[in-house]
Amino acid sequence: MNQRNAFTLIELLIVVAIIAILAAMAVPNLLEAQARSKVARVKNDLRVLAEALEAYRSDNQAYPDFIDVSTRGVWQLRPLTTPVAYLSSIPPDPFLPPLVPEPLYGVRRSYRYTSYPLTPDPATVWSLASNGPNLVNDTRGVYRGFSPGLFYGGDPYLKDWVLYDPTNGTVSQGDVFRASDYNP
Repeated sequence: MNQRNAFTLIELLIVVAIIAILAAMAVPNLLEAQARSKVARVKNDLRVLAEALEAYRSDNQAYPDFIDVSTRGVWQLRPLTTPVAYLSSIPPDPFLPPLVPEPLYGVRRSYRYTSYPLTPDPATVWSLASNGPNLVNDTRGVYRGFSPGLFYGGDPYLKDWVLYDPTNGTVSQGDVFRASDYNP
C-alpha cells in the first residue's frame, strides 16, 4: 500500500485562509488598543500637568506665562521644571512625531499650553491640549474662559473647535483637552 505523508494544496490553502481571517480580526483590535492606551496616557499626563500648574499658582499667585520670550516657544512649560521642580520633566505628546515644526515659535514636543490673560497681567486661567488620535490641531488660540460650549461648535466663528470623544470611534476628530475651568 502506498501511504501519503504530505498535505494537499487544498488543505494548505484552507489553513492559510483561516489564518488570514483570524489576522484580519485581530489587527484592527490591536491598533484600536494602541490608540486607547495613548488617549489614557494623554489624560494622565494632562492631570499631572494640571496638578503642577496648580502648585505653581499657589507659590506664584499666577499660572506660567503663555509666551516664553527667551526661547520664543509658546508650547514649553519650562517654568514647571526650573527653578522649582514641580515636575521632573515635561511629558511629550504621544500623538506628535518627535519634532513638530511650528511656523512662528520653533518646535513643539509636548502638549499645547495657553494661559489668559497674556503678559503683563498675571494669568488666571489655563488650558492644555493634545492633538488626539486624528493627529490634527483642532483647538486654536487663547480666549477668555475655556467654556466647553466653544469646543462643541457653540462659537459661531470657530465651529471646527471640538473635543475628542471616544464614542465617535478611536480616531475621532478633536483634541484631548483640559482647562482650569473645564475638565472633561
